[in-house]
Amino acid sequence: MGLIFNRITKSWLNLEGPKKTLDVLQDNTDARLTLATLLLEEAKEDEAILLLSPPKSLESTVDRNSDEFQPWWLDGKVKLKLAHIYRSKGMLDEFVDAIFPSVQESLFIETLKQKVRVKKRLSKSVLSERVKILDDHQSDNVFHGFRPIASTFDLSKASRAKKLLQKKATRKEERKAAAMAAGMDWYSDTSDDESPEQKLREPPLPNLLKDEEHHRLILDLCKALASSQKYWEALDIINLTLRLTYNIMPIEKKEELRSLGAQIAYNITDPKRGFDYVKYIVHQHPYSIAAWNCYYKVISRLENRFSKHSKLLHSMRVRYKDSVPPIVIFGHQFTMISQHQIAAKEYLEAYKLMPENPLINLCAGTALINIALGLRVQNKHQCLAQGLAFLYNNLRLCENSQEALYNIARAYHHVGLVSLAVTYYEKVLATHERDLPIPKLPYENTDLGEKKKPGYCDLRREAAYNLHLIYKKSGALDLARQILKDHCTI
Repeated sequence: MGLIFNRITKSWLNLEGPKKTLDVLQDNTDARLTLATLLLEEAKEDEAILLLSPPKSLESTVDRNSDEFQPWWLDGKVKLKLAHIYRSKGMLDEFVDAIFPSVQESLFIETLKQKVRVKKRLSKSVLSERVKILDDHQSDNVFHGFRPIASTFDLSKASRAKKLLQKKATRKEERKAAAMAAGMDWYSDTSDDESPEQKLREPPLPNLLKDEEHHRLILDLCKALASSQKYWEALDIINLTLRLTYNIMPIEKKEELRSLGAQIAYNITDPKRGFDYVKYIVHQHPYSIAAWNCYYKVISRLENRFSKHSKLLHSMRVRYKDSVPPIVIFGHQFTMISQHQIAAKEYLEAYKLMPENPLINLCAGTALINIALGLRVQNKHQCLAQGLAFLYNNLRLCENSQEALYNIARAYHHVGLVSLAVTYYEKVLATHERDLPIPKLPYENTDLGEKKKPGYCDLRREAAYNLHLIYKKSGALDLARQILKDHCTI
């Protein structure tokens, strides 16, 4: 039947053209879909979009007096077809506007269906039968006035039934009194059962969660929402989809949705909403530096201490004792609250596992130098020498990079060895550093990143400013002004 309908529509299209065909079959949804398919086969995407788009004057086309009438442009098949066209043409904003309301409503209705529990409603006859156990007012009964002979469970059911019957009788009397007070005739409701509950409406996209093609559509919709910076909408779709399709959707699609949720987590204002996604990623890849980078980028945006974060770090350290990233994160947390001694302990644990890592050497060196500046250290010189040894090891691993030279100069400046600090600041000024791309996390949109001005990797301005402070403090004001003029003038 469908094939015959397609042939008829195609023949009519060839004879009369799209406009006259629509005049004849204006409200026929199947005709519009078939005609749109034929237009797409002839590479007429714009005409197909115009065919499936809602009319501009909606009030003149909708019969408001008809209760069962549903406009053709609200049909789920039409919206799906229109969304597929927009997606193939790369029109992301139009794609989102076309399909997002239907997907959101369908997921919401499916969630309600799972929450709704069919409650068994007992008839009045059943309730009266249960109450008979408590009926001890029979004068001819030998056991009149004694506790009924029944189990505790039956007595409890009978007691509840009696209370429910009394409640129904009270409501009936209240309705009767209200009707009499209003001067209306009272008609007693003799029906024995409660009125049936209203059924939930059907979702616009009935098979949204069962079809693999629709799973792909949901994933593309979430990516389009994220690229349009509609993070909350995308996160709601991801949460509902993963909750409803935990045993339906393929594993690779779930992984992609969770990775997208992790990306959204460090872009929204409240990263707690996406914590479960980054948590899942580090659980799946406990030794991956990229996974832990994604996790720490989310956690670092939380202002207060997050209990789930501490529990996760503790469990990961107990389970994977040779995983370096959680150890380093522990060290960072203690550094942020100026607990440098505990931070140094964590960094040295990480150093035992990865001695050739530049970041670990840098963190261990800075922690030891901060300890050396404390008041309770007995051998400050030894502690300072150990910290500088780690910084020089970082310099070797970074192949005398500008950043490593600046870190050593800053360390000497921090502890008051200004003559050595001047030497390394001058080395920084003599080094030209090219700009390197900012590392991006998986599925992170590079187009949304902040535009950096040329020279964002160059540290010569910072070195020149610190050097001018040293010259100014020593009394060489002319030299300090010259340094600022040469390197810090726009």
